[in-house]
Amino acid sequence: MERHTGSDQSSARRDPSLDTPRPWDTAPEPAHEDTRALIRELPRMFALVRGGDDEETVAEVVAYGLALPGGTATTVGANGHGFGLWRSADSAAWRLHSDLVWLGEDTVRPDGTEGSLS
Repeated sequence: MERHTGSDQSSARRDPSLDTPRPWDTAPEPAHEDTRALIRELPRMFALVRGGDDEETVAEVVAYGLALPGGTATTVGANGHGFGLWRSADSAAWRLHSDLVWLGEDTVRPDGTEGSLS
């Protein structure tokens, strides 16, 4: 009598879940208009700077931040310590007694045009 223990079967069984399409495999490319809508909702980078009012004073970066699409802003100290959540980038600058400097405003956008991301 011949016995089969199952060891002679192929160990390379195919997982049936690999045959089902995944959303990221079948999702259509976003239309140009959809991409433009996303670009308008990107956070904007800024720096908070203190000093540098005259030739003798050196400007100091106090913090770096992101202005979020909803209007709020976050900051982290230039030394990497301290985190702030603010009502706006202007509010952060006022509370930290510094000047607001927008970063990356004259960059090339992902859609190939030049200018502000907002």
